Amino acid sequence: MAIGVQLVLIPWLAIDYLELAPSAVGLVQAAVFLPNLALLILGGISADRGGAFKQLTYLLLAYALVHGVLLVLLNQNLLVMLSLVVYSLLLGVVGAFVQPCKDYIVGLMASSQMQKTVAKTHLSQYTGQAMGIGFASLLYDVHLESLPLMQIVLLVLAALCLALINRNTSNEHELLEKKTTTFPSIVLLGSGFMACWRSPVLRTLITLVAFNGFFHVGVFIVALPLLAKTIYLGDIRLFSLLQGLFIAGSCASTLRIIIRGELDQPGQRVIFSVLYGGLILLGLGMGPTPTGMMVLICLWGCVVGASATLGRTILQAQATEKYRGRIISIYQLALFGCAPLGSLVAGIAIDYWNVLVVIKLSAMASFVFFGATFFTRSLWGIN
Repeated sequence: MAIGVQLVLIPWLAIDYLELAPSAVGLVQAAVFLPNLALLILGGISADRGGAFKQLTYLLLAYALVHGVLLVLLNQNLLVMLSLVVYSLLLGVVGAFVQPCKDYIVGLMASSQMQKTVAKTHLSQYTGQAMGIGFASLLYDVHLESLPLMQIVLLVLAALCLALINRNTSNEHELLEKKTTTFPSIVLLGSGFMACWRSPVLRTLITLVAFNGFFHVGVFIVALPLLAKTIYLGDIRLFSLLQGLFIAGSCASTLRIIIRGELDQPGQRVIFSVLYGGLILLGLGMGPTPTGMMVLICLWGCVVGASATLGRTILQAQATEKYRGRIISIYQLALFGCAPLGSLVAGIAIDYWNVLVVIKLSAMASFVFFGATFFTRSLWGIN
């Protein structure tokens, strides 16, 4: 829920509250992801060292403290572009440790039905984000400071719940996390990359995820709010609605996996998600009617929800216990490390052209990448 608020609040503060140019909006959005470039691998190493449940509890409290920074900035009328970028960077620093820690715990707790377990965690995540987006859409109806305050309360409650779970099942967690490591970080760093490189499946999957991070996530987080404001002349309610439709689509495809059971050929489905994403981007770039645009955004959410679940399922299945945290962090690095680069390039490109042209260019890149995957067949045979 706290992240759902964040998905709407940060870009809209940049576009509407501070009235920044597209390139500056790209910088603000990139700042949330930039720390991943330096810290995600350290987050994976930290998870591999053990104590992931306790780590995540403290990280949630750190998230709450960062949102407290925004609360002070808004209350004292100190929010400017620089302070918004610093706030976004701080969120990225904490997030770089949260993501591998969270996914590491999912891998530890998953039963033999890995795909369904991952889908359930994604469904709870998407549902919470949708609720947070709904609260953020009330920006004009409530005091602005109430949104970061709500994030603080939610994160503190989440940390308390996780602490209670950890206390009540600490013996079980100790057994699950018995395979920890004490090697120096530099040794662990190199061994994680080597483990990924030696596996053709992981190597292809991480390349695909890096592409999605740059051309899909990076473009999406900059283009969507600008599309809502400059092309369709909407306010935060329209932007929140679009975010909500995207999350609704993700929930629908994830729920389908849970109800139907594990999908066959997950590798092929992940590859075709690049093609489907490109077709949707091409449709958005044509400037459809508002209704058509909303349908396309929802469909995009369906594609992303299924792709994210299947991609992480393949990752968890291929990651050995010894390297699990590091492999997860490298996967996250490919996604969230390329996303800020994509958002920076997208923001600058929109300054020179316009948002519709940039969306079309992203679609063209998707078609080229999909064609290239036919020459690397490692993902096609994954069951």
